[in-house]
Amino acid sequence: MKVPLFGGKHSMTLKNTRISIEKLNFDLAGKISLKLEDGRVIIVPLKYFPDIQKLPVEKRKKYTIVDERTVLFSYSNNVYHLEDFMGLESKWRER
Repeated sequence: MKVPLFGGKHSMTLKNTRISIEKLNFDLAGKISLKLEDGRVIIVPLKYFPDIQKLPVEKRKKYTIVDERTVLFSYSNNVYHLEDFMGLESKWRER
């Protein structure tokens, strides 16, 4: 049986799943791309992250990945979790 990552009766949370961010990319205009270590790529519009969106591209590239799932930007006071980019911001507290 296939279990979808999002939605559905048997949806899977990230609580017991090992998903790690490998790197971020800002090559697509108005978007942030997260390359995961398993090869998948998540692309999200920056409009959902106004603090990142207002940073110039060069400052967006100054980030640190912490604990494989948390992103800190040098020029932002916000902390972003993988779940934020996946639309599961309420789930990161369950980890």
